[in-house]
Amino acid sequence: MSIEITKPAVLAKFELGTSIQFQGTANDGITTIKLFAEQYLLSTIAVTAEKWTTAYSFNRAGKRHITARGYDASNRKLDQDEIDLIVNDDNLEILGIDVSNNNPPIDWLTVAKTKKVTFAFAKASEGVTYKDPDFATNWAGMKSAGIIRGAFHFFRPARPVDEQVENFLDMVGQLSNGDLPPVLDLEPYPDAVRAQWESIESVNERINKSKQWLEKVEAKLGKKPIIYTSASFWNELMNNTEDLVEYPLWVANYKPDYKTSKPAVPANNWGGKGYAFWQFTESDSVMGVSGRVDRNIFKGNLSKLLELTE
Repeated sequence: MSIEITKPAVLAKFELGTSIQFQGTANDGITTIKLFAEQYLLSTIAVTAEKWTTAYSFNRAGKRHITARGYDASNRKLDQDEIDLIVNDDNLEILGIDVSNNNPPIDWLTVAKTKKVTFAFAKASEGVTYKDPDFATNWAGMKSAGIIRGAFHFFRPARPVDEQVENFLDMVGQLSNGDLPPVLDLEPYPDAVRAQWESIESVNERINKSKQWLEKVEAKLGKKPIIYTSASFWNELMNNTEDLVEYPLWVANYKPDYKTSKPAVPANNWGGKGYAFWQFTESDSVMGVSGRVDRNIFKGNLSKLLELTE
């Protein structure tokens, strides 16, 4: 390639406020580098002896998507290179959103600019055939905006597990280092889905079907999946089992104020481990998203969230 970012390394971690040294090479007629974080121009750098360097200090924590674009003497763009890096602030409140095609088109760069969205999950698939038509756009948009991203599959218990696994994998492909683990969405809505769960009379079979998806996806993607569910579902339809508490929990429980409330957590506080993510409302507003959107908080600091992406 004509341009390369040689420093820092991909997903290198820096504390907020640190001056970060950027270095690289450029040839084949490239005379100028423009360095961007998401859509923001950080610096314009002259290329000297096919090398370039600059330093920058960020004022927003989280994953930052860095692009170095190379231009010739006529200001024609010739090539570019991209990396992600991490700007850490362990005092940061780790908030996120989750979306699907039920949300209007999302301006992910504006979402990231609010400083109130560190991570996001996007629906990838449902059952054996449904593929979310907005997933590819959301998946690429989250990465370009520097948002730590994850993908979820809505489980249809009456449908073959293997085909549901393949449906999800067809959409997601391979996860990258820095992506959150895959998510299995287990819930009784709408009523037709509840009826499917209830048609499986054995609780053990319900558990085993869920576990098959989790194990097969983990084997393919190399990351232990997350379970999304609610205490009411887990109590009513999974007999409050602790059989799946090895998987991190994303719990849905809507409260008027997440700062002063706690969610209801099933399976004896998920086997004593508690929840990892909490979806605390389905009707919040976030710049860049038209209408209402689901909101979540991660129970931990940015360093703990990043551990899930490794």
